[in-house]
Amino acid sequence: MALSKEKIINKLKNKAAVHVYGSIDSTNNEAKRRADTDSGIHIYASAHQTAGRGRRGHDFYSPDGTGLYMTLSLPVKGLADIQHITCAAAVAVCEAIEELSDVEPMIKWVNDIFVNGRKAVGILTELYSKEGNTPSAVIVGIGLNLKTESFPDEIAATAGNIGDIEPESLCARISDRLIEYYGDLGDNSIIEKYTKRNLCIGKEVSFIKDGKEMTATAVGIDSAGGLIVENKGERMTLNSGEISVKIN
Repeated sequence: MALSKEKIINKLKNKAAVHVYGSIDSTNNEAKRRADTDSGIHIYASAHQTAGRGRRGHDFYSPDGTGLYMTLSLPVKGLADIQHITCAAAVAVCEAIEELSDVEPMIKWVNDIFVNGRKAVGILTELYSKEGNTPSAVIVGIGLNLKTESFPDEIAATAGNIGDIEPESLCARISDRLIEYYGDLGDNSIIEKYTKRNLCIGKEVSFIKDGKEMTATAVGIDSAGGLIVENKGERMTLNSGEISVKIN
């Protein structure tokens, strides 16, 4: 399944430079390699990654021809809030999928998209800065399992797919949505849409706090994308880290 650069460009509404690869180590890596020379908004997309990356050093399984692996590189404006941008990206992905299919995706805080109770999309947001200087680019990587059905043993029980959606249309639709949201991250509707689609709300979640495993009930999302949890009447907000939640 080779991606068509021309198709993506023709379907885009917003201005962005498009780069398409038959295979690449990681579209996020490519965005960072080119960040010093590629100014403005850039899209890097591939149908195969040899070293796909997830959060906290995890790999993202990226087999050839069954998925879409893309990165949107955006110029930094003001104080870039990675978590808020990740929330906007999750909403953009969900809306694009909904517009192009009958699938009803849900978000698992903070950066995973689930379909039918299984993880089908992962998001990795990074800031790029040259040699430790002020960040110059926000790099949003999105890995989507479209028709992927066979997974490594370690993720076979939890991984799933979206279905047979044209990858070029999906790439363009996600990019357009995220570019528009990035233009106004202060729009309260982004968090409202994120909360509405969040599968954690109302469920018991497990997480590590101060080195201890804790459980609490997820009750909401704050204005910055933090997960509000409650335990025995006391509330706290999780701003980073991994959580476990029973999906079904």
